[in-house]
Amino acid sequence: MIIDFHTHLDWYTNQEELFSELKNFSGIIVAASVDLESYEINIQIHKKASRKDLLIIPTFGVHPEFAEKYEQNLQVLDNALNQSKMIGEIGMDFYWAKNVSKSAQEKVFRYILEHCHNHKKFCLIHTKGAEKEILEILNEYPNAKPIIHWYNGPKEIYLKFLERGYYQTFGCQTIRNEYLQELLKLTPKNLILAETDNPTAEPWLGGTDLSVKLIHRIYEDLAQILNTEKNELEKIIWKNASIILQDEK
Repeated sequence: MIIDFHTHLDWYTNQEELFSELKNFSGIIVAASVDLESYEINIQIHKKASRKDLLIIPTFGVHPEFAEKYEQNLQVLDNALNQSKMIGEIGMDFYWAKNVSKSAQEKVFRYILEHCHNHKKFCLIHTKGAEKEILEILNEYPNAKPIIHWYNGPKEIYLKFLERGYYQTFGCQTIRNEYLQELLKLTPKNLILAETDNPTAEPWLGGTDLSVKLIHRIYEDLAQILNTEKNELEKIIWKNASIILQDEK
């Protein structure tokens, strides 16, 4: 079964077209959220589109770009945190989100990580430009279970993430970027996951396919880089994801 481990279903501007695509897609889609509003939309998509051969998993998180919305009222996040069995997307971003204060980002990140630590939850983490800080912060929350989303930072920090056994998602940029291909080849197979980061990532890279079926091409890309068959990669990723999603399926 194919698994897209990170996408933003609530960002599709044409929801009617999205539901039409979902009718013809089988697999598992992890629908990450960036704030409370997006989480509610993803819950509604889950309720409307999930069926026997399609599981949509809405996960609650606060993207670093939205940290300032909640830094003065963190308790408003508690209900969503308690409801969501897996957390994401969370993290810090000192590269793209320079207009958001670092202190606000860290305050919200630590609050959610504390929840993940206390409840031993998997959490999907955005690290752009804040890789070193996140490496150090995660050390303080050892019961949290990080999944690193689309890593493209220093290799020495990536290797430390691998030493700690953090899962890694690879997406549509991997086939276009030799450095990411190097990281993929360095990653133990039991830590590899695939993602699309739909619907914005592929167009941002110059592509035109923002459909939910894009994940099939990404599997083909990763299999090519790893010099393996697509069906073998599907088995690897299914085994990895099954450990993470055992309470969801």
